[in-house]
Amino acid sequence: MKKLVAVSLAFLLAGASAITAQDQTATKILSNVSKTYKSYKTIKAGFYIDIKNPQTKSSIKQSGTLYLKGKKFRINMTDQEIYCDGKTMWTYFKEENEVQISKYDPNNHEINPSEIFTVYENGFDYKYTGETLKGAKKLQHIELTPQNKTKPYFKVKLSIDKTAHKIDEMLVLNKNGVQSTYGISSFSGNININDTYFKFDEKTKPGVVVIDLTK
Repeated sequence: MKKLVAVSLAFLLAGASAITAQDQTATKILSNVSKTYKSYKTIKAGFYIDIKNPQTKSSIKQSGTLYLKGKKFRINMTDQEIYCDGKTMWTYFKEENEVQISKYDPNNHEINPSEIFTVYENGFDYKYTGETLKGAKKLQHIELTPQNKTKPYFKVKLSIDKTAHKIDEMLVLNKNGVQSTYGISSFSGNININDTYFKFDEKTKPGVVVIDLTK
C-alpha cells in the first residue's frame, strides 16, 4: 500500500415519512457545514488515517497535514507527498525519490483526505442517523450512499461537530471489505498559502525519478 491508501470507501429503509424527516435534517446539517468551509479561502488541517482490512486482519495507521485552496490541495505524510494544482497531480514517494505525474480528475479517483470537507456535495443520497458524544463534543452522524453504483465504496459515514459545524471523522466502507477512517486532529483557516506550494518542483528533489502518466 505505497500509494495514499485512500481506499474506500443497505441503505436501510425505515418508511417514507421517516426517511423524509431524516433527509431534511441531514440537508440542514450539511448546509451549515458547507457554509462553514466556504467561509475559508484556505485551510490547513492535521489528519489521521486508520485503514483496516478484516479479510487479512491487517491495519495501517498514518497521519499528515492537508492544505487546501479552492480546487488545489497538498497532502504531506511521512513517506509521501501529494500535490495538485487542480489540473495535474504529483505523487512523490520519498524513500524511492520517485514522482508520478497524472492528470487530475476527481471523478476518476477514490476518496482521499482532500475531499473530507466536500465529499457530500455531489453524487450522494444522504440521511441523518443520530447523535453521540465524543468527550464533551456532540457529534451528528450522516450516512452517504453513492448514486453511482460503480464506485468502489458503497457507503460513507460522516461525524460532524454539532457546535462548530465541522467534520470530525469520515468512515469509508469499501465493497472489498476495507474500512478507512479519516479524522481531523487540528484545523486552521485563512492562512497564507502561495499557489506554487501546490506544484511539485523537481529542482527541490535532486535525482528524482519522474514517471509521467499523462503521455
